[in-house]
Amino acid sequence: MVKRMRILKVIEDHKSEFHVPLMAKKGEIVEGQEKETEWEGWLFCRNGSGIHGWVPKSYLESVSESGRFQFLRDYNARELTVDQGQEVIVLDEESSWAWVRTLLGEEGWIPIEKLQELKDKPDSIPDLSS
Repeated sequence: MVKRMRILKVIEDHKSEFHVPLMAKKGEIVEGQEKETEWEGWLFCRNGSGIHGWVPKSYLESVSESGRFQFLRDYNARELTVDQGQEVIVLDEESSWAWVRTLLGEEGWIPIEKLQELKDKPDSIPDLSS
């Protein structure tokens, strides 16, 4: 089944708070803890190098030691800084956030609440269906 490409418009600016994103390969172990956040389904984690960031709980499984988790897939916690009015392509969605690609090719996470379906076909994306 082919996944339909969704192009959405940014309706509110979003500024990344993390300059060095937590990145991990499948199988990597991190320390994780519950922290208060407005979005459900995320753990605040730190890798062996001391880099920390938010990780979807569905990307992790608990290991025998308390507070330690193993990645079930590769992960990048990069948040994007985007401006209202920008168009983005949604590549994945997880726990109220979307992994998107900008028209310049940058990829990262932004909250879904800051996105809105386009009413018209965007001018900036060519029609490849013909």
